[in-house]
Amino acid sequence: MLLILNLIVDEQARKYFDEELAKRIIGDTDVEYKIDYLGKPDLDLSEFTHLLITGSELSASQENDIDERLYSVIEHFVQNGKRVLGICYGYQMLAKFLFGKGACRRAEKPEFGWKKMRIVANPLFEGISENIFLESRYDEVCCIDSNSKILASNESCKIQAFQFKDNPIWGMQFHPEFLYEDGSKMVENHLIDNPKDREFYANELVNSESLEQNLRIFKNFLREK
Repeated sequence: MLLILNLIVDEQARKYFDEELAKRIIGDTDVEYKIDYLGKPDLDLSEFTHLLITGSELSASQENDIDERLYSVIEHFVQNGKRVLGICYGYQMLAKFLFGKGACRRAEKPEFGWKKMRIVANPLFEGISENIFLESRYDEVCCIDSNSKILASNESCKIQAFQFKDNPIWGMQFHPEFLYEDGSKMVENHLIDNPKDREFYANELVNSESLEQNLRIFKNFLREK
């Protein structure tokens, strides 16, 4: 069973993730899942085989009230050899747990929009060829240990995705769950509220239909092995 930790703060955006994006992540698989908001300290983690940690408006380069609770959930999955995937904020917090608090910092150059990535061959990226993903971030992962693998990078950040050693534990800075319409709307709403960030906006997307293949990342992650 998959545990989705939805760490989105805004209630409307969180509800949209629950109703729409969670279905997109599950796709045509028969995976059972449960969504939690770190609001149930007595949640029985033993029933789950997979953990997906979402993005958030919170900053991973700063301390937040949920940090210790989140680390305790990650610890259970890591110590028990279960599959973990962190996205954006979830990726940054996963890196801090695995590599120390210095693994995440405020980025010199934030990223917003559709960005091209250089990715390396990995089971998580099986079936991905266009390598265009949505970015919406102020923070970045800046270091991982030498036994782990950098899986994606671009000109703005050398560590856009990683795998922890040879374990089924991955993190990625970008958002494969967003397709063109909702992803563009999310970024545009951010830029309306934060007009100074328009200087960091980029659109390297050529064919919006190619974004459908990004959902294969979740199918790859949800494999039993």
